[in-house]
Amino acid sequence: MISLASYSRWDGGPGGLADVNPVRTPPLVGRREYITAAVEAIRGGSTGAVLLVAEAGLGKSVLIEAIASALSSEMIVMRVHGTASLSSVPYGVLAPYLVDLPEDPTNSQVAILRAFWAQFERLRAGRDLPLLLVVDDAHELDPATANVIVDLITANWARVVASSRPRPGLPEAMMQLWYDSMAERFDLEPLDRENVGTIAEHILGGPLVPGAIQMLWKASEGNPMLLNCLIEDARREGNLAKKDGVWLLLRPLSSSGPALTGVVRNQLLRRTPQEREALTMIALAEPVSLDALEATAGPDMVQDLVESQLVSVDNDERPSLRLRHPVYGEAIRNMVSASRSLQLRQRLLTNLQDKPQTPASMLRMVNWALESGVSVPDGQLLLAAIHAATTFQNTTAIGLAARIRDTRLRRRGRAAAARAHFNGGQYVEADRSLEAGLGGNKSDVGSLRVGDTLLHACIMNALARQRSTAAPVPEDGNRGGGQEADPAADGDSNTVTTLLALQAAGNYSALAEALDRVDSIARPDTSLAPAADDAAEEDYGAQLAVFADCLRSDTLRAQGDPVAAQLPADRAAASLADDPAELFFFPEYILQRRVWAALDAGNWKLAADILDKYEATAGSGLLTFGGTVDFYRGISLLRQGRFDSAWATVRPAVESLRVNDPLQLLPAAVGLAAYAGARCGEGVKAQALLEESERTLWRGRGAEAAYAGILAAAARETLTRDGVGLERLRELLAEAQPAGVELQGLAAWLELGRPDAAPRTLELTGTMTGSWAQAWNHYATARSSGEASVSLEMGDAIYSLGMARLARDCYSQAAGLFEASGEKLNARQAVIRRDQAERELGEQTGMVAEPAASPANLLTRRERDIIALAVEGLTDRQIADRLMVSVRTVEGHLYRSYAKLGIRRREELRGAAGL
Repeated sequence: MISLASYSRWDGGPGGLADVNPVRTPPLVGRREYITAAVEAIRGGSTGAVLLVAEAGLGKSVLIEAIASALSSEMIVMRVHGTASLSSVPYGVLAPYLVDLPEDPTNSQVAILRAFWAQFERLRAGRDLPLLLVVDDAHELDPATANVIVDLITANWARVVASSRPRPGLPEAMMQLWYDSMAERFDLEPLDRENVGTIAEHILGGPLVPGAIQMLWKASEGNPMLLNCLIEDARREGNLAKKDGVWLLLRPLSSSGPALTGVVRNQLLRRTPQEREALTMIALAEPVSLDALEATAGPDMVQDLVESQLVSVDNDERPSLRLRHPVYGEAIRNMVSASRSLQLRQRLLTNLQDKPQTPASMLRMVNWALESGVSVPDGQLLLAAIHAATTFQNTTAIGLAARIRDTRLRRRGRAAAARAHFNGGQYVEADRSLEAGLGGNKSDVGSLRVGDTLLHACIMNALARQRSTAAPVPEDGNRGGGQEADPAADGDSNTVTTLLALQAAGNYSALAEALDRVDSIARPDTSLAPAADDAAEEDYGAQLAVFADCLRSDTLRAQGDPVAAQLPADRAAASLADDPAELFFFPEYILQRRVWAALDAGNWKLAADILDKYEATAGSGLLTFGGTVDFYRGISLLRQGRFDSAWATVRPAVESLRVNDPLQLLPAAVGLAAYAGARCGEGVKAQALLEESERTLWRGRGAEAAYAGILAAAARETLTRDGVGLERLRELLAEAQPAGVELQGLAAWLELGRPDAAPRTLELTGTMTGSWAQAWNHYATARSSGEASVSLEMGDAIYSLGMARLARDCYSQAAGLFEASGEKLNARQAVIRRDQAERELGEQTGMVAEPAASPANLLTRRERDIIALAVEGLTDRQIADRLMVSVRTVEGHLYRSYAKLGIRRREELRGAAGL
């Protein structure tokens, strides 16, 4: 008999993960629907076979075993495992079941069937159970064995569950079963992001930050075999680390670890030497021109690789090839020696007619040349270093920049290295690299490109926080709070730093005037660019326009108009040019403004869409900005009143930001986590975060620094209720704050149960735009009014804006006021709406007084008013006169109310409506 141990893996045969490493992933994640469908098909009796088709590593072997396990109590299970070594041996894989055959039975398929059936009868041992034949790797079966299996099915002697790869595919005889509707076929899809996260956290034994899950999903392409390899190699090399209970990805996923290279090596061994050489050449040069590879390896070879789905074709104007699995390409490149790489490069270059068409392909060709020991011109090294830095290939960027010898280009190379260090959270090293690029004279920063000046400012801000200083802008920036500056009057070298200084000082009125006057740009010092041309001035102006739009968005938000602030932020995103020489992280800088505008406007969906789109395309950028993305998600959830979700989101974000905090959000994130934890019952952890926040709170300027103080103060008061946090909150709100920051503080004040914040909230939100401000305006109105009907009306208005928690509190207030005045029907309706809001939040407070399916919940407001009057004893005519409607209208409402409440007579209204 075949050992069952051979099936405890994702995929059998050469190249499967079992060949190099045991699998520890939970095999049924994302696969239970296949098991259910297959079991039902077999039990139904109308299907003779279930055929599972999937690429290597998707878990088809584990899946057919799960199906067999589900049917093992009602069927006798026998197993056959196809192998490449026996694929040309007739009946070879059936050998363990053919012990009763005569010496030369191969000319009699009937004898084979009889011998196989005799073995089945021994296993059945008198039990009246049918046969279930489990066939793994059916694509490796010899035709004779496949015919025997088909005969077992067509004779109704057995049911079959078989797995196969799509290429070369199932044997023809078994495929015919599907064509004849005697079998059902299931094509296994790759795992989705959620299931990849579930598996990863199962392997690691703890939560993993969302950015790392996204990177694992993209790299593995939902393939459990590759996912397992990537996680094992990352742990072995220390790239995955656990900090305070949360797993973080500290560096890019490794492609040179033993688990992944073992799988790739075994996959290559299945190919012919010629195919291996072509795949290696593609990996080294990808994307490689289709014409060049066909000229080098032959069109038939290329066609076979494409049909085998080992490579994919980019159908551009000039078609090119790349490996289907990017991680395979990285692994193959790490396996090739320098001498072999040089040999393949020389062969391919003779057929390459064009230069690389994209920065990515240029970077690959530069790296290939260096790996082969070939020198590369400094200009190409610089462009490659810039592309590597802006695509977060930090080690590569630093290495390429160090190779540049030309003095003129070296300064930009040092700037590229500075960006790479910044990406990795190495702010001291980034400062040193940039200073070296400036020749030790930081006053030259103003003559750089707009993006370089911004990069320098960000590095200085990061260093300022690390050193606990109060200087979040460069030394040459104007820190005067009330001084108005004319950027054009001081010359272009100070334009960007002056605008940054006004922003940092919170002088938004002066900033708005300065932005209006930025309408003429002088030519920058193009000697610092890799190539000077007449377009330099135009590029500088375009960059400054993008930067100015970002600051206009900040200014409009600070002035209380986040809806209008969305327009310049979106315009900046739309007008951002694809500049291969640009080093600054403009996409993320713009994203910050777009998300803040959406959040201040209360447009939660837009904020989520922006963040989701960025996360889906950021790649390794999530190592740098993943914590930033989750911080903004946490802010969104907090403002929606979803404190449990906010805690679960921002707690891992804090750990990510400890490692890499490019926008200096850690203080605000710690305060946010402390407040969310305090509100959702995580008192011990929230207290620890609060102590950290109070101990290390950065005294910098800007909205994020103010958020940190406000949220920390709110967290303290929530935890201690000693008045200290509330007093600190008052002090912060007494200072001039941007509108969104002030509203966040007032919101926390009101959430602490202090209605004395309502007057200022009404005043502020009366001048702001967006549904977030509108919701708090309604809430402050309810708290100020003290009237039950107003509280109920405001609750409905807030609920329509998607703020379920605030609506719940208004409903609770209305219920109490109605109850106090004896209006029991209205009180019950308020309680019902409160409970509905709580259910939407996913929380229960123990105050639920009515089941979710209460018929009274179906009544309209007009029906409730009429019922209340009817219960008081008024006739239909009196009700009509009181409400100024027709008698027929009253009768119609009462008739519909009877149907909703399940009653037939007027006398039953009081009990049915809870009065």
